[in-house]
Amino acid sequence: MKKLLVMLCGVMLLVVSGCCSLGQCKITMEKNAVLLDVRTPTEYQKGYLQGAINLPQADVDTKAATVVPSKDTPVYVYCRGGREATMATEKLLKQGYTDVHNLGAMKDARKLLGLPTAK
Repeated sequence: MKKLLVMLCGVMLLVVSGCCSLGQCKITMEKNAVLLDVRTPTEYQKGYLQGAINLPQADVDTKAATVVPSKDTPVYVYCRGGREATMATEKLLKQGYTDVHNLGAMKDARKLLGLPTAK
């Protein structure tokens, strides 16, 4: 019973202290990181996160190496709603990229990175 109580207390501490669960988490991208916007070019032209490169999810298989030549470069991926970012992340990992971060939807990525929107 005592072990169970200790485990529950540990889990509660993790939940309570987890900054991301409270919406306060920020991510700091490394200097050599690449921020990929995997939405369509039309969506990208309407606004994107400052510094993002547009590589539509449909082109990740064929053009990722052009945009991110080194497989150990940190890559942060976002899209409109999260689904395309997940698919692009999986494609990058299958190609051998080792440091890929799925940020989900653009609004979530903006909050996590603290970046402004550009046009």
